[in-house]
Amino acid sequence: MITKSVKTFNASNYDPSTVIGEFSGRDSVAAIMKVLEDPSIKYILPIATFAGTEYGDFDALYENYEKMLEIVEARFGSDKTIYPLLEYSNHDIWSLMNGRMVALNVEKYGYMTPCIGCHLYFHLTKLPFALALSGRIISGERASHDGRIKVNQLDVCLDAYQKVIEACGGSLLMPIRHTASGDQVENLIGWDWEEGKDHPKCVLSGNYRDAKGKAIYDLENLNTYLEDTLVPLGIKIGKHLKTEDVDMDLLKKEVLYL
Repeated sequence: MITKSVKTFNASNYDPSTVIGEFSGRDSVAAIMKVLEDPSIKYILPIATFAGTEYGDFDALYENYEKMLEIVEARFGSDKTIYPLLEYSNHDIWSLMNGRMVALNVEKYGYMTPCIGCHLYFHLTKLPFALALSGRIISGERASHDGRIKVNQLDVCLDAYQKVIEACGGSLLMPIRHTASGDQVENLIGWDWEEGKDHPKCVLSGNYRDAKGKAIYDLENLNTYLEDTLVPLGIKIGKHLKTEDVDMDLLKKEVLYL
């Protein structure tokens, strides 16, 4: 957990127009910076969420949060407000979406990476906070990373994430979706932040790559997985998350019999 992060949420503490900003690696910060260029957006609530597979220096994120505050103040003065960093995770939901589905997905599709469902998990966990405010979530998803493919950020996956959030009443903004250059990302951030550094690591990192680092996937199988499994699964979970108390036993029964 992040030592200095806020752990409780009360919607009355925030302006109703507040947009949720996913806060993790440098792409998420670049996305927040990009959205702040919109004169109509003045309030951002950054939220850090973790999967149970992550480890390392969680407090590094708070140091990045403080750097972001400095840059925002320098660029926008008092015109923009970044609220204190909130931390929220739901490992039961992650387990249900990803860990519980591994064998089922392999049986259905021959092969599947948990990273796709994991990214949807990061978006879905922001949904209750977003719906209590403006309904909008900022994501740092990028379709290309200097020419490198990340299976969980292929266009078909990004479309699926947005489809799920919209079906649940929210809006998933991807302001740097078509920003392929890492240099452009760093310019948006405003400080020297090497990709993959200064944030927690994941034990499953690189699981969808072969021995030479090439991404392994079958686009036809992936599309089938997204449409037949992940999207309906995400919508089902998202609608449960909209309620104040999630009945995990009921949710598991509904999800496993989709």
